[in-house]
Amino acid sequence: MPITHDIEVVKDGRKYRVSDNPFTLKQLEVTGYDVQGAGYNREFNITERLNGRFLNASMEEKKIVNMTLRYTVSRPAHATHLRSEIQKLFSGQFYLRELSSNDNVIEFLNFNDPDKEFELDYSDGRQIYVGLTTGISLDSTQTTGSIELEFETLELPYFESIAYNTELTTNPNMEFWALADDVAWNENDIYRKNKFYNVQDGYYYYLGDVTIDQFNQDYMVEIVLGKATNDFTFYIGNHDLMRISGLNLKAGDKIKYDGLQTYRNGISIDATSSGTHTTGAQPVIEPGANNFHFNQEVQSIYFKHKLYYR
Repeated sequence: MPITHDIEVVKDGRKYRVSDNPFTLKQLEVTGYDVQGAGYNREFNITERLNGRFLNASMEEKKIVNMTLRYTVSRPAHATHLRSEIQKLFSGQFYLRELSSNDNVIEFLNFNDPDKEFELDYSDGRQIYVGLTTGISLDSTQTTGSIELEFETLELPYFESIAYNTELTTNPNMEFWALADDVAWNENDIYRKNKFYNVQDGYYYYLGDVTIDQFNQDYMVEIVLGKATNDFTFYIGNHDLMRISGLNLKAGDKIKYDGLQTYRNGISIDATSSGTHTTGAQPVIEPGANNFHFNQEVQSIYFKHKLYYR
């Protein structure tokens, strides 16, 4: 049967297709692929003499990925070897990315005509970081059969974009972006803008649907100051005010937030000499419009990040 669906495994800087790779060769075919929504881990408090329970905390824990494979070998003895090679293909940690054909129509073929080969394209511009959780089981007495595999997300329970938002400025490539991402193809569209010049306040638009607020998300905000100050403040939306005080900042200084630390000209200022204070807060980027404001006009502000989706 011609292949109309496949999964790409991205591991250690290399890309493998499940249907054609150096480990299992062309002995596997993806017949099922399902990414379940993330489950929630909730904590509750119980108060004496009050009925019910009170939600204390809620956390999206992980996504589960189910994959069904069909295997075909020339003789039963090769099935045992295939089991070992599947284990190699899915060892460690890796990204999964879905591919599919745009047209599954098969024209009438004569008896001696070769099978039609479909051109597979990436289904979207997203990938998911996972590890295998189940043992690999197949009947080694059979030359063909099905294998059920289960994976789970290892860090964030979300899809992430292949490219950074900054790729929109120069490369609106369908290998990176899906139609579902609602990307604006007009090069000057406000939804593609990631760098702003000579501003004190404005709006930045984030096209993902998951808030960027964790240090293990891939993002950076860089600001070039417009004038000297020893008290610089900055906020986005209704989130915590970011403040740098007690440090003689100069016009042209680059302030960088990477989700974990704050830097001036490449040097961390979270723990500097006595009298210097940074709030420790980091920028939070919400889906949609994000209003930002400074207590001075800055030369520029630059947003660079991956996009995250549920």
